[in-house]
Amino acid sequence: MSDQAKNKEKLFEEFPPVSEKEWKEQVVKDLKGREFEKLIWKTYEDIDVDPFYTEKSLESINYLLNSIPGEFPFVRGSGSTNNDWNINQEISETDINLANKLALNSLNGGADSLTFNCEIDNEGYSALAVQNKEDMALLLNGIDIEKAPIHFKCGSGNIGILSLFINEARKRGVNLKTLSGSVDCDPLKELTLDGSFSKGEENSFKELGALISYLGNYMPDYKALKVHSSEFHNSGASITQELAFTLAKGVEYLDRLTEMGLNADQISRQMSFSFSIGSNYFMEIAKLRAARLLWAQIMEQYAPKNESSKQMSIEVTTSSWNKTLYDPYVNLLRGTVETMAGVFGGASSITVRPLDSEYKTPDEFSLRMARNTQLVLKKESYLDRVTDPCAGSYYIENLTNSIAQESWRLFQRIEAEGGIVESLKSGVIQEEINNTKKTRDMNIAIRKNTFLGVNQYPNSGENMSGQIKESTSSIPLKKSGNTVNTEDKLSIQFTTAYLSGDNVYAGDVLLQGSGESEIRVAALKPYRGAQAFEEIRLATEHRIKETGHKPKVFLFTIGNPSMRNARASFSSNFFGCAGFEIINNIGFDTPKDGVEAALENNADIVVICSSDDEYLNVAPQITKELKGRNPNIKIVIAGNPKEHVKKLEQVGVDDFIHVRSNALETLKKYQEILGIKA
Repeated sequence: MSDQAKNKEKLFEEFPPVSEKEWKEQVVKDLKGREFEKLIWKTYEDIDVDPFYTEKSLESINYLLNSIPGEFPFVRGSGSTNNDWNINQEISETDINLANKLALNSLNGGADSLTFNCEIDNEGYSALAVQNKEDMALLLNGIDIEKAPIHFKCGSGNIGILSLFINEARKRGVNLKTLSGSVDCDPLKELTLDGSFSKGEENSFKELGALISYLGNYMPDYKALKVHSSEFHNSGASITQELAFTLAKGVEYLDRLTEMGLNADQISRQMSFSFSIGSNYFMEIAKLRAARLLWAQIMEQYAPKNESSKQMSIEVTTSSWNKTLYDPYVNLLRGTVETMAGVFGGASSITVRPLDSEYKTPDEFSLRMARNTQLVLKKESYLDRVTDPCAGSYYIENLTNSIAQESWRLFQRIEAEGGIVESLKSGVIQEEINNTKKTRDMNIAIRKNTFLGVNQYPNSGENMSGQIKESTSSIPLKKSGNTVNTEDKLSIQFTTAYLSGDNVYAGDVLLQGSGESEIRVAALKPYRGAQAFEEIRLATEHRIKETGHKPKVFLFTIGNPSMRNARASFSSNFFGCAGFEIINNIGFDTPKDGVEAALENNADIVVICSSDDEYLNVAPQITKELKGRNPNIKIVIAGNPKEHVKKLEQVGVDDFIHVRSNALETLKKYQEILGIKA
């Protein structure tokens, strides 16, 4: 043993091991009579999270035995030498010239790969309309497509967009086998969000099979199938629901494609998983680790010849569910936390949503901020240099195990129902997500869950209604009039040859389904958690523009200094969430002084801020004088003086606001009283 090792061993001899029992005894002692169980946190996934974990907590986790990075079951990552990842930038600009400029700036500014959002919807419309070979050449002008992976969000236009890309590569003399990227084909996502397959069920999977077969032969590093979790995540699903349903999608693809004659190795090479990742930091890290673990076990049942086929290729995009219109720079902080979770979870590629993407098309500044979020973590914090940075964390390993177990139970339930399609048809998945959504929405409404700047600590001077810029309307894809979008011509070779001609368009090759065997399911509805509060505030802003009047909330501070200040701060945050003007005060010596000030300020709502014991002494006089001179004024008590509520209501107090109030419903009520329509 070296001297260094001996010294290290001696160092740890000075710190005797502490048992789980001793830790718990110390915690109970520090709690001074309070119950230890109150420290256990229950997640949306119904997982109990303990306040501490020890080495003993790992004893029952079997997959950790002899598990090393880069080896089955890959819970510790797919690589064995580092934790590197691709910095991906998504370009959503609708003007092709500007999109090209932003793409070049992104690559020169540190991005490793690009995603162009030229998604074609079911009606043949697209925002960034890449219509023909000239458009594709313009979009990729100056970009070295052999060095930078190029991804396309195509929607219904996978074969057409891919064919245009292939033609551009051939025109440049590029060997197709050197290209990497993806065309983002995920027909089950389309079913989940639209309620049906736009091309028909059979045609949708035929197209996917054709893509995988072609790319496997000619462009082996270019992926056809991307299994998204975003439709579940952004509809309010819990982490275990998101993971279970995404795995079920993966299995559905494996089953359908193997029935077509493709084998597990072919499918795996052309498949990647794209997870949305939120700000629940440790849970999100554990989600990605659990995903790799479960997928490796699933793939093993399909008996691939290559061990690498059991690895899950993971791409990550920061969540849209938790992003906000108001105080948008907080989105930078959320994105940083989410990026770190993606890095520590072992993602191979990460896309950070720009801070302003919820209310406008991201520009060069916000794209640069999104890139720099990753560049700082990689180039300054060196997060790419440590393989499996979570190794040895009792907490994360236990979360990984818990998420894996709960997700597996739900996954098995979906499989018992007949798989993802049958579960969507029966409504099982929609019901599961809706139940979680209801809980989430209530916690946001009562402000148990915080969205900084929206349902807590709003910036009262911020006005976002003038900042929102609607995306450029989608335009219909051009068509030459030729009939080539038929099932018997579902061939990439044919499409590529066709689109190499003049005066032909990608719109010519949109495959249309017959609709005879069309599946219909209840579609999931993605939303943002802060959306309901934002709608309230935007309604206030629109009313101010129409009338010139901003509703005024007068904080009537009186009595006990510490209590009145605390409750004034609470009330300011509460009504500020609706965009009302808050008039604060240092405190009044007498009710009469405050009444005069409230009337002089033309207050619409007066919130009396004092201690519970003082309300019965001051509120009756305040209420009587204010309502006597302005019957329309509303009187609110800050707090919940339970023993005095009935008496205070009898003297004219209209409402009580406190930490258990449903802020969303209360603010809606006062907007209605004030004539503001959402």
